[in-house]
Amino acid sequence: MKPLRTLLAIYVLFLLIVVITYKDANAIELSKYYKEPLTETDKKGIIAFNILQTIDMLQTLEIANNDKYYEKNPILGKHPNEFHVVSYFIARGFAHYHVTKMIPQKYRNIWHGYNIIYNYDVIRDNHAIGIRINF
Repeated sequence: MKPLRTLLAIYVLFLLIVVITYKDANAIELSKYYKEPLTETDKKGIIAFNILQTIDMLQTLEIANNDKYYEKNPILGKHPNEFHVVSYFIARGFAHYHVTKMIPQKYRNIWHGYNIIYNYDVIRDNHAIGIRINF
């Protein structure tokens, strides 16, 4: 993958994290579904999820630009293009943020734990088969 594209992808995901963490979406009125406000633990869980998701996205971009590997996510297909990869991960970040706000507080630690472990597992498995992120 070209270094400029990698840096652009990191920049876009960083902006996404900032926007979804500190700005409410006004396009759809989701606040009626929110259970309780986000705690500091929730915010840290969302940030950890997005950091791991950024690594997963960069690995997926490596897959998209390398015929040696193929993507197992049926939504993206075996060889997605870069636009689909970035769009998918941005949508996933927004969805995770809003679902977190909709889940009752007593279940959020389970939600964060599951998503962090799942993303870590995917990253580890990709690394084990030789997928690297090059800058």
